[in-house]
Amino acid sequence: MARRWTLKAKILLSVITCFVLVCIPAFFLLFSHMNRLVYLESRETERSRALGAVENVNSSLSSLVEAVAWICGEDSVQEALSYSNLSEPGAMMAVLEAQGNVSVHMSASQVWSELNKIVIFSPDTGFYFECINNRSGNLHDISEIVSTDEFRSLSFPTGSIVRLFLTETINSPERTSVAAYGRVLNGNGYVYAEVSSEVFSPLFDNSNGNIYIVSSSLSYPEEIPASFSDDDKWNMEKYDLSIPDTTVVQFFDRSPLRLASSYGLAVFLGVLALSTVLFVIISAILSRYLTRTTYKLEKHIRYLTATRNYGYVDPDIEKGDAEIAAIGHTVNAMSISISELLKRNEALFEEKKHMEIDMLQMQVNPHFLYNTLESIYYLADIQKNDGVARMARGLSTLLRNMAKGLGDQIPLSAELGLLSDYDDIQQVRYMGMYELVYDVPEDLMDMKIQKFTLQPLVENAIFHGIEPSGKCGTITVSAAKDGNDLVVTVEDDGVGMSEEEISHIFEQKKHSKTDMTGVGVRNINDRIRLVYGRGYGLSFESERGVYTKAIVRVRAERCTE
Repeated sequence: MARRWTLKAKILLSVITCFVLVCIPAFFLLFSHMNRLVYLESRETERSRALGAVENVNSSLSSLVEAVAWICGEDSVQEALSYSNLSEPGAMMAVLEAQGNVSVHMSASQVWSELNKIVIFSPDTGFYFECINNRSGNLHDISEIVSTDEFRSLSFPTGSIVRLFLTETINSPERTSVAAYGRVLNGNGYVYAEVSSEVFSPLFDNSNGNIYIVSSSLSYPEEIPASFSDDDKWNMEKYDLSIPDTTVVQFFDRSPLRLASSYGLAVFLGVLALSTVLFVIISAILSRYLTRTTYKLEKHIRYLTATRNYGYVDPDIEKGDAEIAAIGHTVNAMSISISELLKRNEALFEEKKHMEIDMLQMQVNPHFLYNTLESIYYLADIQKNDGVARMARGLSTLLRNMAKGLGDQIPLSAELGLLSDYDDIQQVRYMGMYELVYDVPEDLMDMKIQKFTLQPLVENAIFHGIEPSGKCGTITVSAAKDGNDLVVTVEDDGVGMSEEEISHIFEQKKHSKTDMTGVGVRNINDRIRLVYGRGYGLSFESERGVYTKAIVRVRAERCTE
């Protein structure tokens, strides 16, 4: 018998065959790679040139910031701003001295040749004076400055007294400029320094025209053309400027370099196309051959998924290559295991459901019995009145019903009878602190309800609603039909609850040892859902200091006996 090729050997042979066929156009890829290296080198050169230009611009901007900061701290400037107008004695001399000092200092600054003007002013008094360079002064300069968005939103980071903005000149014709706002150290004035866009000239000298300065409000020298948004053709590089929220953006043409001639391009494209066609044809043939043995396995798995008939096995999927046959055998074995597991889980679920109902309904807190008997003892010893008989009778009735089991569904009238027995005990204990009122139509008295559903809700209303309020209250039990459902509510006028308290009401908690059952509202909700499903159960409505309403929703079914 001839030895079969393993799937691993077939895949290896296929990869080798495809690799040999693809090697034909490999020299084209190598050529393209070399061209790309040349492109990257050229791009790096442009990037280095842009970085140097950005450093030059940032140096000029730093010089502007230093100069404005010096003006803000200059004594003669502060002295001049201490006057309200030029008519005051000494004001003219103080302004001339400040202008002279500022002009001398700025003439030595790196940005002197680009400086348009400097305006020093006090918004409170309206007093101002200017130092002019490339642009003349204007009587309305101060009003133009204080009306700008930059000045209206002006703020200074901690430790800073100067802010830069990419903006437009305050006088016509409006042109792109850099505005520096400074705060005079004594706090009674500001410095406005305006520098022309010539400060950016290092960026645009000897550039390829693909550099732009962008801020949140404008772009320079123009808006970035839409053509640069083509990521397949253009690459983008960003550089930070000293102006906040302003960036230098440089675009690089990332299109591949062309071949030397149209003939060379035709040859390379022809070889590439032929190699691609051969690769696709051979790959399709090999893929069909290799996947033929797995098709049956895939079809069988799809059948199991669609029909969920996990007990079905197909001997054909265990034939073929050793690896595929092993997988087919595993799938068949897994199918049988899943089928058996589903059957076991189904039986376990039913058993677990009955066990959960029984366990939930068998929880009784013995401390309730102890406290009740102790109350009877003290009542008989001290008061010696008929309350003892009333309390004992109610307790006896409750114990007899609890001894019969808690899993029964009983008529609503019987449930209200149990509630009355419980009420007899609590009325003696709380000495008439609350009144229990029933508002249940007669035609609903034979509706089915889980035994001991309402008692824990009345218990909660007493302990957590009426008793904490410190005053007498009323607990109202009412019932009504809502379509095919029976809705029973227990409402008290006690302390109420907040929305947050309601959201946590079903969380597992330790209950008071004085509770009758110690299982509370979560037990009621779980019992109802186990019997009727997720559409039924217990919910709450409440308003702090006004009321609390517990709402029980079950299926409306009448007792047949």
